[in-house]
Amino acid sequence: MNQLGLRVKNRRHSLKLTQDALCAILARVTNGGWIPAQGDIYRIENGSRIVSDVEIFALAEALECSPVWLLIGERDDLLPHPLDD
Repeated sequence: MNQLGLRVKNRRHSLKLTQDALCAILARVTNGGWIPAQGDIYRIENGSRIVSDVEIFALAEALECSPVWLLIGERDDLLPHPLDD
């Protein structure tokens, strides 16, 4: 299973964000460079959409976590991550 998608979904839920709200945050943090549709987030979370390296960094910023944590589930002591909540 795609672990990144599962971590995105779990983190989004822990922040009490809808998929649409995450889309809006992603558009803001990328200054309009990535304006995903709700379906994009759905496909990322269920593992049917590949996520680019740039998108991983945008997701990490939007979800207030480390890109390392999104990718491999391990703590990156230089960046905030969900375990600090």
